[in-house]
Amino acid sequence: MTDVPLLRARGITKAFSGIMAVQHVDAVVAEGERVGLIGPNGAGKTTFFNCLLGVIPTDQGVVEIDGVDVSGLPVHHRSKRGIGRTFQRIELFAEATVREHLLIAERTRRADGRLWKDLIGRGRPTVDEIERCDRILELLGLVELAEQPSEHLSLGQGRLLEVGRALMTEPRLLLLDEPSSGLDHEETVDLARTLRDAQADRGFAVLLVEHDVEFVADFTDRCLVLDAGKLIAEGPTGQVLASDAVREAYLGTAGAAS
Repeated sequence: MTDVPLLRARGITKAFSGIMAVQHVDAVVAEGERVGLIGPNGAGKTTFFNCLLGVIPTDQGVVEIDGVDVSGLPVHHRSKRGIGRTFQRIELFAEATVREHLLIAERTRRADGRLWKDLIGRGRPTVDEIERCDRILELLGLVELAEQPSEHLSLGQGRLLEVGRALMTEPRLLLLDEPSSGLDHEETVDLARTLRDAQADRGFAVLLVEHDVEFVADFTDRCLVLDAGKLIAEGPTGQVLASDAVREAYLGTAGAAS
């Protein structure tokens, strides 16, 4: 048994043109946890997220994975240490099939030199690759859509495909960027259920940035709240969402009442 968390961020600070976007923010995610990161527009959520990923460098602070400082490592090295992600804006190849998206993710993970062959039509998937893709498709309920081009998917199905692509990298921590963005209530409920099933099957932890407070309340165990770049609350999700500081800074009177 170890006390070292899967992810630890300490004193993360980032400014743009002298304006402080994130100020000395700490965060911890343990193995298998579901943690939400919320806050009003401009609170610094995306900046903090991108600092964790290595998309942008921090001005101060340390990011650790399993107690190892990865602050100076680029995105792909952090990915190899177990961080996967999805994007707020779905980024799919319109003409590629659902299965092809997962195959590309699998070959990127393996980095075995096959990817360039795919680009000129010479790389045939192996039986092992197809089986790995099909396991993810089954887990996410996308088997019947395996041969469909992604341009034919609904928004909810596209979100699941992005999750599947991230899962092909075998993440220990999955960072979700506004996963419910653009989804209706039923699609959001379905997404939360599928993510729970996938997590139970694979055992990864989740850190998500999200505006949908109902989704956060239903899905996460713990919650962090940013306001004006500062961490103003953290703890069990229910307690955090009920706190006066969060009601004032994020939910507002109507939101808190609902």
